Formats: sequence, structure tokens, C-alpha cells
Amino acid sequence: MNNILITGGTGLLGSEIVRQLLAQGKRVAILSSQIKPKVASGARVFHGSLVSGEGLADALKDTTAVIHCASNPRGFQDTDITGTKNLLEAIDPKQATHLVYISIAGVGKTAYPYYAAKERVEEIIQESGVPYTILRTTQFYQFVYNLINVALVDGYNDVVIPEGMRFQPVDLSEVAAKLISVASDAPAQLLPEFAGPEIMTYENMFARYLEVFNITRNWKTGPIENPRFDLFRSGVNIFPANAHGKITWQDFLQKKKARLI
Repeated sequence: MNNILITGGTGLLGSEIVRQLLAQGKRVAILSSQIKPKVASGARVFHGSLVSGEGLADALKDTTAVIHCASNPRGFQDTDITGTKNLLEAIDPKQATHLVYISIAGVGKTAYPYYAAKERVEEIIQESGVPYTILRTTQFYQFVYNLINVALVDGYNDVVIPEGMRFQPVDLSEVAAKLISVASDAPAQLLPEFAGPEIMTYENMFARYLEVFNITRNWKTGPIENPRFDLFRSGVNIFPANAHGKITWQDFLQKKKARLI
């Protein structure tokens, strides 16, 4: 019997959820469209596709909970919207399967296309009749870490980073633990936002990164125009009253550095 199915189980968050579940001795299944996905030992893999609906019935058989992490910012119409519809239609109402969905803190406060798609997914879930819980989280530390890496590569000698952005990022290991906890509880519909412990400007996060990794580079801020940068200038991703995460940016960077040594 497969107790918990993870969609997006080979992704960054999904892989961490699988790792934690297996460490707890849980039975875990993953739905993947990859022929030979790289997964943790002990997880059962079902070949299938949210977009086509292939393999969903087999993957969902005997599940008590689904943690729905599959998402694609560049192809959200297929993966997020169509994929979620197919997933919900495949869930047997007689099983009373608990669907746990990870959304984004700030949904409903902006017309940014990916956020609008995530809000639509929430609505589809709420209208489905399937027992559900939705958890909205702020950006992961890995998101900002990747932004910084790209900036350092693109502006090797003189780096210009966008000014005015603020983040309240959270560690994905804490999000994974929260989703697992939620999946074991009764469906709670929409939960309060889950945000990181600190509100930081991108400039401060960038400077701390250089300090931790002992990188010397000329850099400055600039009014770089980009819809995604404007999103993080708007403040829709800031939730000071919901600072539930404990791991800080400094903690994250030190852990990253230790792995590279």
C-alpha cells in the first residue's frame, strides 16, 4: 500500500519531502514522466503524466494523502492548471484522499502570470470537493541563491543587481517538514502563510553571500526593469506576522559552503 503520493517528487522540494518521509519510515510513491528518474532508495515510482493523465489511477491507488508539488513557471497552463484538474479527477472520492497543495505567499495580490495561475489552481482545488489543505510559502533560499549565482556569472567583472527587492525566504527543509505534518492532519483548507525568519533586501543578501564565500567583486545596484523584479519590489512576498521558519540566510549559506568544501 502506498500511503503518500508526491507529485513533482524529483524536484527540489519534492525530493526533500521524499527524503524526510522515508526517514520516518513512511511508504512513499512518486509520479514521474521521466523514464529513469533519480529517486531515493525506498520510494516507489509510477511512470505517468499529470498533463495527459497517464498513470494517475495506478499511482493514486490506496493513497491516504497526495502532496502536490508539481509546477512549471514556464508551462503553468499545462503542468499547474491542466495537471491539477487531471489529478483531482483521478482521485477516488470513496478513498477520502487528503490533497495537500503548496502555493505561493502573495497569491491574490498581484496579476503576475505565474501567481495568477497558482491562484487559479487553488480555486480549482477548492471547487473540486476533494478534501484539501493549501499552504502558501515565501520563496526558498535556493531561489535567491540562484539569482545571485546568475548575476555573478553574467556580470563577471562589474556586477549590477536590481535595486529595491525584498525577500522573506524560507528553508525548503522546513517547508517539507510542514507539508508532511499537514498531510498527516485533517484537511484544513487554506492555512496561514509560512514565511522565513528574516526580511532582507536583495542587496544585503548579496553582500552576505560574497562575505560567506570569500568572494571579492565590484558590484552596485541599478533600476533594472523586469516584471519578476518588480514583483519582489512590490512587497507582496513579505509577511512579518508569519515568520514561522527558524533557519536564517546565514545558516543556509554556511551549510552550502560546508558542502562545497
